[in-house]
Formats: sequence, C-alpha cells, structure tokens
Amino acid sequence: MAQQLTVEQVTPFLARMKKRDLKVAVLHSGGPAPGANRVIAGAAKQFIDRKIPVIGFINGYEFIQLLPPQDLRPGRHFIEIDEETISHGLDSNTLIIRTARANPAKDIAAQGDLNDPKKTAAINRILDIFEYMRIGALISIGGDDTLKTANFIYEIARRRSQENPDAVFDSAIVHVPKTIDNDYYGIPWTFGYFTAAEAAGRIVRGLYDDARATNCYHVTELMGRKAGWYTAAASIYARGTRAVIPEEYENRPFSLPELAETLLQIVLRREEKGKAYGVFCIAEGIADLLPKEEKQDIERDRFGNIRLAEAKIGDRVARELEARYRQATGRKKSFKPQIVGYETRQLSPSLYDALLTSQLGVGAYRLLAQGRFGEMVTVCDNLEIDGIPFSQLIDPETLKVRNRNIDIRGDFYNLLRSLERNY
Repeated sequence: MAQQLTVEQVTPFLARMKKRDLKVAVLHSGGPAPGANRVIAGAAKQFIDRKIPVIGFINGYEFIQLLPPQDLRPGRHFIEIDEETISHGLDSNTLIIRTARANPAKDIAAQGDLNDPKKTAAINRILDIFEYMRIGALISIGGDDTLKTANFIYEIARRRSQENPDAVFDSAIVHVPKTIDNDYYGIPWTFGYFTAAEAAGRIVRGLYDDARATNCYHVTELMGRKAGWYTAAASIYARGTRAVIPEEYENRPFSLPELAETLLQIVLRREEKGKAYGVFCIAEGIADLLPKEEKQDIERDRFGNIRLAEAKIGDRVARELEARYRQATGRKKSFKPQIVGYETRQLSPSLYDALLTSQLGVGAYRLLAQGRFGEMVTVCDNLEIDGIPFSQLIDPETLKVRNRNIDIRGDFYNLLRSLERNY
C-alpha cells in the first residue's frame, strides 16, 4: 500500500523537486472518460499544497512529440494548473487539458527497438522538452497505448539518467489507468465506466420502451473494442434482449450470418410468446472479428486499426437479421440500427467515479512522492491506494498490455445471461 503523507513530510523526491525548482506535468491521451478532471485536480492539489508547480500538456503527446522545446507556448501547448484551474476543472465536464491519440511510441514493437535512435526519436524529443522546461515528474493518464508509452519513457529516461546523473527528469513517471471499456488489468473498475455505462443504459432503455410501443427491434451498437463490459452493463440496465460481446468469440471464429441466425431464433421464440419487440446490444469490437475479406473496405486509423465507427457493425447485423426474418416468415419487420457511445464520454461523474478519480489523483501524487516510479496507480478495497510496476502489466517480449475481459465462465457473465429476455 502507498502510505499516507502529511503536508509537512518531505520525502527525497519532494526535496529534490523543491531544491531544484522542478515542475510536475500531467498529460491525458486517448479518448476522454467522465471524471478525468478530478484525477488532475486530485494530483495537482497535493503538489500545489507543497509549493511544487504543476503544468498540463494540451492534446496529449500531439505537440511535444514533434515541436522543439523553444516553440512550446503557454495557453496553446500547455497550461499552468493552479487553484483556479482546479476549481474550473471540477465544475466542468470538458477535459481541461484536452486529449488526442498521438502515439510517440508507435514504432516501438520489441525490446530491441529501444536501442534504435530512429524508433525512439519522439520519446527522446519529449525527454529533451522535460529537460528544457525543468519537468521533474510526469503523470500519464490513458489507456493501453498510453501505458506502453509511459513504460518506454520510464525505460529510456532511466538510461539517460545513468549517462547523466544530473538529469532533470530521472524516470519519475506514474500512470493512471483510463478506459470506459473497463478492460484494464490491475484495477477492479476503471474511472468513468460506471458513469458512461449507466448513461448508455438509460439510452438503450429508452429504445427498449420505444421498441415495445411500436413492435420493432432496435439493434444498438455500443462501445468496446476488445471487451464487452460497457455493452453488457448497458444491456443489463436496459433489460436488453441479448448482448453480443467479443469475449464469446475468443476460441471460435465469428460469423455474421451465424450471429444473425441466433438472433432470429430469439425473435421467433419471442413472437410465439406474444412479444414482437426487443433490443439487441452489439459491442462495436465485434467488427474486428469479421473475416479479412469483409474488412478490406473499412477505413483504418494511422495505427492500422479499423475505424469501428466506419464498420457500422450494428447496421450490418440489422440488415442481415431483417433479410433472414423475411426469408423465414415471408413478412417484413423493422430492425432499426442505432449507435450509442460518444455522448457518454464527458458526462458529470457519478458519485463512485467522483470518489475513484479523486483517489487516483491523490494516488499518483503519493507514488511519486514515495519514489515509486514506473508504476500504475490502482485502488483496492475501500479505495485504498496502491501501485503496480509497469513490468507486471506489460509482456516483456511482445510489449503488449495485459487486458481484463469478461470471463465467460464467471459470475458477471452469468448475471448478464440470466437477466436477458431472449424468449
């Protein structure tokens, strides 16, 4: 556990920061999640109370991976985080330092790449900026790719510190896990998940009521590339007829016709019971499982991943289901594709997420203060703060981050299936 520190206690890290007049930087990368401002506020307040200045880089790594240090401008590329900024952040749902998906470590795919000057050039530019701006510590907030980047910064900074013991930034970095997908290994629930999933559930519940009133089916696509936590929770909340999640296809191939046939049988069984309506909840990550030939025309991002929003997997399922229903019954029926997701990412956090995010921010401060660099902040029972070394979260060979998907043999999955109205 990370032990609590009073304002009066001065650790070697805090003493170094104050003696050398160094700053702490905060950075958020990837998609937003409810409550991120509270993470920033929770950490920044601890440092400000101890007279250590804090800045926030705008748009994640977007600017600092490309620009020379002397070109960075306050208000455009970074902001000072003071008490007024904290207060504004707590009153606002919009991320105060904004975010982007820039990935300075995208070319690093193996341990040997850390020795390649070209593949590590962006990381080294970032470390040069830290030296120039006298940044002695970094709090990284983000998902899988951001954790990997934090690990590379940690490793390369350690090497540079060995060559230059007087370096301003000596690998003092910690990471705060963020994803509304809730698939992070090492923490029970990621911040923003409950807020976003409940909001999605409320929307899906409205679609359920509409379906019941109009004798139709809504085929609702929800967020979740690799895991079905978000889709499952929204479906449970909304009395979903069936949730379709990626975890069910871990050990078998995905087939759109097979899925549509399974859903069709549910529709036909429900009609026999006098229920001509329902809601199917489809995790968007199912699109990643489509056969290669069916993904060729789907636009990809700069990292090679298909753009799930462009795949329109919910629409594909709806059209296939509609055709199969007509073929099986000779009748037409409305299967309406819907998409729910982006509108849930910057909502006011629920009480649980407000507590969790604040504690994660305090945890980031505490790990740094105790010299526990290269660790991810986590919480245990009753939000007790702890940290997990990057080495326990990232495979040393593949450099891939460990994920935590729904266990289809576990109680959460059984809860999902036991509550569904698929008859």
